[in-house]
Amino acid sequence: MVNVLVCDDEKDIVSALRIYLESEGYQVYTATNGKEAVAKAREVVPHLILLDVMMPEMDGIETCQEIRKQDELKNTLIAFLTARGEDYSQIAGFEAGA
Repeated sequence: MVNVLVCDDEKDIVSALRIYLESEGYQVYTATNGKEAVAKAREVVPHLILLDVMMPEMDGIETCQEIRKQDELKNTLIAFLTARGEDYSQIAGFEAGA
């Protein structure tokens, strides 16, 4: 089974993504802030992490950088979820390891 970690501080977004992904057969784990996402990622070693860029505690860019420091997560795919469309956000995401 493919494990997916969804991290967003908006509960409605997390809920919608969970419902959709589970209906497609994925095992879904969730976190509501960056610190929680790093801890959960280390615990479950997901295949894919969907990260919101703007979150409390630690934003998505910082969270991605922290996750990339973990050897056991080096092969985990990371994609950002964001309403921001600026080139800076995309570049920052790629530079962070997404």
